[in-house]
Amino acid sequence: MQYRFARTGTTLNAIWEDIKRNVPDYLKVQDERTRTGYWLAVSQDIGSADSVHFGWAHANKTPGDPGQHNPPASATVDPGIGFGFPGADNRADMFTLAYKHKIDRDLTWYLNYAQTNNKPFAHYDLGAGGRSVTTDCHDASNTDTTGFDPHSGAPKCWTGAKLQAVSIGLNYRF
Repeated sequence: MQYRFARTGTTLNAIWEDIKRNVPDYLKVQDERTRTGYWLAVSQDIGSADSVHFGWAHANKTPGDPGQHNPPASATVDPGIGFGFPGADNRADMFTLAYKHKIDRDLTWYLNYAQTNNKPFAHYDLGAGGRSVTTDCHDASNTDTTGFDPHSGAPKCWTGAKLQAVSIGLNYRF
């Protein structure tokens, strides 16, 4: 949903999502896909060529978690099936800030900043949308041979990270 206040040059945006994953009951303890979330943003025009933008995204807690590379030491594995973490705190927040300058009708210069704050079990990433290299997960087939990895058979995602990124570029609209 979006609403623009033409007189002030302010635009408000909101998105709400409800994601569902159908899994058998015995696997719900590791269901990290079913959740709700939302996005709120405000954009402000500054003159005819410049604008600033602020956004906040929030992913709510899921019903379960399969466990990742570095679960918190206090985590308790589901006793019924021997894996998965019921009640895992895998919420996350992302904050964005952007400045844009229109060079002409089709060409815009931009500067973006984003920060994702993951809770202890969350492993949301920056760059996963194809603009960059993902930073919290790596190839699960790349087992660590250095002896550093205490969970060599576990999924290779680092949880609880605070990720930050800056992007500068040009956007040309055809």
